[in-house]
Amino acid sequence: MKYVIGIDGGGTKTHLKALDLQQNTVGEARGGASNLTALSKETVKENLKLLLADFYKQTGLSQKDCVSACLGTAGASSITSQNQLSAILAEIFPGIPVLLTNDALPLLYSGTPSGCGIVLIAGTGSVCMAKTAAEDIFRIGGWGHLIGDEGSGYQIACRMLGAVMRAFDGRGRQTVLTDLLLEHLKLSSPMELIDYLYQSGNGKKEIASLAALCDRAFALGDDTAKAIYEEAAESLCEMVTAAAQKFPPKKREPIVCVYTGGMVTKSPALRDLLSRKLQTKAPNVIFQECRHDAAYGCALMAMEKWNQGENL
Repeated sequence: MKYVIGIDGGGTKTHLKALDLQQNTVGEARGGASNLTALSKETVKENLKLLLADFYKQTGLSQKDCVSACLGTAGASSITSQNQLSAILAEIFPGIPVLLTNDALPLLYSGTPSGCGIVLIAGTGSVCMAKTAAEDIFRIGGWGHLIGDEGSGYQIACRMLGAVMRAFDGRGRQTVLTDLLLEHLKLSSPMELIDYLYQSGNGKKEIASLAALCDRAFALGDDTAKAIYEEAAESLCEMVTAAAQKFPPKKREPIVCVYTGGMVTKSPALRDLLSRKLQTKAPNVIFQECRHDAAYGCALMAMEKWNQGENL
């Protein structure tokens, strides 16, 4: 049986999914991280090798029947990393056509029938990407937590923490976020947040996870939480609106925008704010959740290349 492999290479885990040529899932596996921006080349290669070995052991499929593969990862963001990843893929997929892409485009394939439209990712970070029917690809945002990631869990958490400290100083209004954060982190005073942020070794992922508390504060009617979510929704709306403007104006034909990432999938409040803003600022955008995961989208991209004759 001929099949293709799609690999979603993340910073904490990697997900592999195989499809037969009729787009049916025939196997999958999960393994260690494979994001080259956070790991060494040797670690990424070893993790991918272990993932493939586990996949073949679980499924009993033969590597010789794999006709194409695709790796989607945020680690493919620079020429240097692209070259390193291409060398790794050539080694672990000998003689097999392999496609290397970013982590956003596969989600567009997994969420829309044609692979054309807009994908919005709002999780720890944020990024938006558009692909037109003419195969033009545009990226909006996703420039990292220092100069971008608007509307992301990390930025929302930073806004929350800043608001708590301003309230502690007497420079800002009081907020239930103070009690929620202190209870969650088992701290007794806002002053202890300083050590948590700067001395504990907690990184972006840990800080971004605090954004879930904004949902609780929002539900309690907290004005600070409402303002933070309003800002986040506006930022995400700006990204989607900018992406929609990349499409040629054809009597305002509908454009599908699929969304994924914890902030929009797990927060009905933020998602509702964003949806209402889009209805006003980009009324031709159809806003809907991704139907499949990124590994499935990577497999579809591998299949597309196969169908286009990349096997020749």
